[in-house]
Amino acid sequence: MNLENNLSAKDFIQKIFIEETGRLVDAGFYHFAFVIMAQGLETLGSFLDSKPLKAREQSKLRFSHAINRLMPVKYTKLNNNHALYDQLRASLAHTFTVSRQTYLTSKSNVDYGKKHLHEIDGKLILVVEDFYVDFKKACERLLDGMDKGIISEKKILSDFYYTF
Repeated sequence: MNLENNLSAKDFIQKIFIEETGRLVDAGFYHFAFVIMAQGLETLGSFLDSKPLKAREQSKLRFSHAINRLMPVKYTKLNNNHALYDQLRASLAHTFTVSRQTYLTSKSNVDYGKKHLHEIDGKLILVVEDFYVDFKKACERLLDGMDKGIISEKKILSDFYYTF
């Protein structure tokens, strides 16, 4: 039996980053959604360079490329000197927690639910629903670039079995 069932990069982005992350947000699994989106930005950034998907020591650069080229401009300003990478992506990827300078919340939070990308008391507020909307648009921009031939697809899975 051949267990290899590779998804195309476009299918992976659509199914995992857009659809499954959207379901996490809708179901209230906010922390897990933030983890996927923070790591997902790095993956999206990997399509913006010519190196292999699993190239070493590219995390910070790839995350920043995705922020700068695919996300709204306000994120670029927040990632000055890789601050957003350090406070969000690196913290979530390495410790599954955020830094002391970041506050993750949802729209249901009456105090902070409408303060996405605002800084309060030295903490950056990230509202999961708003972050997801921007992340989804970043995914769609990348997919559009692939459809137009501006961005090349990379093989995203090998010898990994998915049944969707």
